[in-house]
Amino acid sequence: MIEKLQMRLGKFASAMSANIYVNAIKEAMLAYVPFTFIASIFLILACFPSEGFNKFVSSVLHTDAAVWQGKLLYVYFASIAIGGLLVVITMSYSISEKMKLNQIQVVITALVSFLVLVPLGATKEGAPALALSAISAQSMFCAILVAIFTAVIYRFIDSKGIKIKMPASVPPAVSAPFEALIPSFLVICVFWVLRMGFDAFKTDAVGLINKVLGMPLTLVGGSVIGIMFIMAFQQLLWFFGLHGSSIVTGVMLPVWQVLEDKNKAASMAGLMPEHIISNSFYSHFASIGIQGAVIAAIIVARSKQYREVAKISTAPLIFNVGEPALFGFPMMLNFTLAIPLIFTSSIVALVSYIAFALKLVPIATGLVQLPWTTPIVLSGFLVTGSWKGAALQIVCIVISTLIWMPFMKKADRRTLAIENGQE
Repeated sequence: MIEKLQMRLGKFASAMSANIYVNAIKEAMLAYVPFTFIASIFLILACFPSEGFNKFVSSVLHTDAAVWQGKLLYVYFASIAIGGLLVVITMSYSISEKMKLNQIQVVITALVSFLVLVPLGATKEGAPALALSAISAQSMFCAILVAIFTAVIYRFIDSKGIKIKMPASVPPAVSAPFEALIPSFLVICVFWVLRMGFDAFKTDAVGLINKVLGMPLTLVGGSVIGIMFIMAFQQLLWFFGLHGSSIVTGVMLPVWQVLEDKNKAASMAGLMPEHIISNSFYSHFASIGIQGAVIAAIIVARSKQYREVAKISTAPLIFNVGEPALFGFPMMLNFTLAIPLIFTSSIVALVSYIAFALKLVPIATGLVQLPWTTPIVLSGFLVTGSWKGAALQIVCIVISTLIWMPFMKKADRRTLAIENGQE
């Protein structure tokens, strides 16, 4: 039975890992992450939760707080605020690379198609204008679909030879734009026709896609039951030696990023963030678990193998890199450690959710969006803007350690017996 389950999960994971669309989504979101971190630095300064700090800076600069805060937000408006636009660029680049298409032309075509599709606003004078909200994180699902279909349609047209063919003597740098002319034109026409359809029904692509695609995924990824199931499934994949985190984030990261950016928008407006589950929740709270295994090994292990693995794993775990522990003990197909490996993160996610829901800890503001490698305690403090976030992470580590200890002790006892038998 175990072999059949391993085989089926292996096929599923292999299919996901080989899927160019899933990989492109993952790469696109990872390319977007550094800009969220950069913008977060400026957002922290612009929205610093201290009236004394704001007054001090204003006195030094001899200007109102609104003036210097507005200038700090320039970086935010050029990065996080155009999240959908950035994702259509990174996504189309990644997928065109995998399809071996002309990357520059596909990126530009996808960008134009995306702008054709998103709804326009208007200035006070009535002139057409592109609102930042139309190209922000709320349009991320639309951006992903536009990038995918742009590449697919472009590849189909290109494969049929429907393009302007230049003589062989013409340099590639000159011939490439002409060869891309017809495919790009036809792709853009497709999205223009779609836009006309949306206009006819008095709706827009972003709103419709968010309802049809975004809402079901958000209901799963944004609920406590959903996140517990996702964490258990991720760890089950790890148990069978599959990279669970990569598979899960390839699908769910866009959902959590949208929720993260909604929290950020609320925080910037002076409101309380509403979405407990977000990318920060997943990365800095729900993912706590393997740390408890290493601490438990440090406390109870007597075998040479487990003690050495615990020592080697400690430094990487400061930056939340758990592979040395996963492969060192090892945990794959180790049925003694299966229960804590699969379920600890789900329990930690539940505890964290309850703490946020009861308002014992402030919900992650979205103003600070950190990479998953940010050390625990520091990340908890920064993403919530409170020492309580760091305290919750410590509580989660203690809980995970207590869960791991009896299982680690049993596994260590077996390893010690083997070592003594060999000696």
